Amino acid sequence: MQWMGQGFLVTMAVGLAVVASPVFAETYQSIQQRRPDLFHESTGFRVARHRAPTPENIPEPAKVIEAGKAADLLSNGAIAIDVSGALQSRFDELEGTWLVRGPRESLPGAVWLPEVGRGVLEADMIRYLETNLAALTSGNKDHGIIVFCMADCWMSWNAAQRIAQLGYRSVFWFRDGTNGWTDLDRELAPVLPVPVEIE
Repeated sequence: MQWMGQGFLVTMAVGLAVVASPVFAETYQSIQQRRPDLFHESTGFRVARHRAPTPENIPEPAKVIEAGKAADLLSNGAIAIDVSGALQSRFDELEGTWLVRGPRESLPGAVWLPEVGRGVLEADMIRYLETNLAALTSGNKDHGIIVFCMADCWMSWNAAQRIAQLGYRSVFWFRDGTNGWTDLDRELAPVLPVPVEIE
């Protein structure tokens, strides 16, 4: 009976060790090789199943950061860009407003630019991104920019690269987003999406 008890404890200990072990992320290269159908052929952006485990890396010049580094950058004036989606992927064509349930809980001081992390953007959304970035940075392409949404969201991976390709030189992908922020017991703040200017 005592042996069975010890065996049970060993089994439990092994089981707990397995549960507690970290899940290691793949690189984007290995995911693209395994599932090329999920990526745009020429840009390499993810175009399908945006809510899925994200890779551990991102193409340069964008850089991956954790919550602690994000907090340091924010305290030094970096801009936080939340690229989480809206309820609909389109804005109101007459008003320029997004359909959302209400304010999103995001990093304090973040600017919410919905949908700019989709794999393919139409011209109006590219203009929306470019215009807001220029205003937020006052045209300074060296200004620090933190791009995020939540954990397991490829839209921030796409958007960080897209922003870097627009010539911004200090782009940081906060891979775990709002989930990583609250994991450090940091508070979130309500934010509403920036409307689209209708021309």
